[in-house]
Amino acid sequence: MATFEHDSSIPLDRPAADARTTEYVRRPNPGRWMRELGWRYLVGFLALVFAMYPIIWIISASFNSVDSLTTARLIPPSVTIDNYTSIFEGCSWTLGIPPFDCATTTPIPLWLWNTVKIGLIASSIQLVLSSFAAYAFSRMKWAGRRIGLIAILLIQMFPQFLAFVALFLLLDGLEETFGEPLQVDLWVAVIPLAILAAGVIWMSRRGDWDARMQRNAAIFGGVVGLIVIGAFIAPSYGVTLFPKIGLGTHTGLVIVYLGGAIGVNTWLIKGFMDSIPYSLDEAARVDGATDWDIFSKIILPLAKPILIVIFILTFVGLYNEFILAQVLVRDVQQFTYATGLALFVESEYSAKWGQLSAAAVIGTVPILIIFWSLQDRIVGGLSGAVKG
Repeated sequence: MATFEHDSSIPLDRPAADARTTEYVRRPNPGRWMRELGWRYLVGFLALVFAMYPIIWIISASFNSVDSLTTARLIPPSVTIDNYTSIFEGCSWTLGIPPFDCATTTPIPLWLWNTVKIGLIASSIQLVLSSFAAYAFSRMKWAGRRIGLIAILLIQMFPQFLAFVALFLLLDGLEETFGEPLQVDLWVAVIPLAILAAGVIWMSRRGDWDARMQRNAAIFGGVVGLIVIGAFIAPSYGVTLFPKIGLGTHTGLVIVYLGGAIGVNTWLIKGFMDSIPYSLDEAARVDGATDWDIFSKIILPLAKPILIVIFILTFVGLYNEFILAQVLVRDVQQFTYATGLALFVESEYSAKWGQLSAAAVIGTVPILIIFWSLQDRIVGGLSGAVKG
C-alpha cells in the first residue's frame, strides 16, 4: 500500500491555488449598462437640470447688481445684497398684528403676512368642512349620497374664475350689510375668555377627564394667560369681534376661497376613509359610541396623513393664487404676495427685476419649511388615498 509523506514546509491550511486566479472576472459591458441602468441616470439628470435651472437663475438675479434681465448672466459679474435689504426699507417692528408697520408703496413683508394669514385660515376651514363632508359620504348611508358625490365632482369641472361677476356682486351686497367691523378693547374680550379658561381648568381637575384632556385644558389656560398678560402691556389694543365683509377685504376673499377646492378635497379624504376597516365603526357602536365619537376618536386619527396632505396642497394653492385676489382686492395694503409682486413689472422700462427676484426667493421660505417638515407625510397620505 502506497504511503503519502507530507512536506512540513507547506502549511496544511493553505489552499492549493489562489481563488483569484481561478475566479472568472466579468468585464463591464458599457453598452449593456447603458441600456439597463445608464439611461435612467441620464433622464434623472436632465430632469434635475430642467427643474433647477430657473431656480438657480432667479437666485442669481436676486444677487445681481444690474437691475435688468437683458444683461443678466447666470453668474453675475458683481454680487450685492441691496435687493434684499431694500425689501425691508421703511418697515419697523410694532406691538400688534401684524408685528410690523411698513410706510412704503411696496410693503413686501406685509404682503407676505397677508398671504400666510389668508392661506392658513382658508386652508384650516376648508379642511374642517371637507372632513365633515368626507365622513358623511364615506361612513353614512343616506338617500342621494351617490348623486351628491357626482354633483360635487361635476361642479369642480368648472374653474372658479368663471363666476367672477357673481362673486363680485355677492361681495358687493355683503359690503352693504357688513360694511364696518365690530371692534372692542382687548379687556372686553379678555374678561369672558379668562372666566371660560378658569371654568375649563376647574372642571378638568374635578371631573372625570383623562390625562390628554387635562393637558389640553392646561394649554388652553396658558394661552389665555398670555393674552391676559398682553392686555396689561397694551390695554388700549383693539380686538375685532366680527370683521368687515365685502370687496377689498381678506374676509371676503377667504369666503370665496372656501368654495374653491372643497369638492376635490372631499373626494381625496373620502377615498382614504374608505380604506379604514368598517369593523372599527361596528366595534365602537357596540360599546355605545356615537357618530361624533367615531369621527373624532377613530376616523380622524387614522386619517391624519391625508388631512396633512390636503392642508399642504390647499395652502400652497392659495399661496400662489393670483386671479381672484387681483380682482377682489384693490388696496395695496391688503394685497397678497402674488398680486403685490405684480407691481414690480407693471411697466416694461421701470421693472425692478432685482427686487422682484429677491422677493420671489423670500416668498419660497414658508413653502420650503412646510415641505421639509412634512415631506414624509405627503407620500404616505397620497398612497393611502389612492388605495382607497
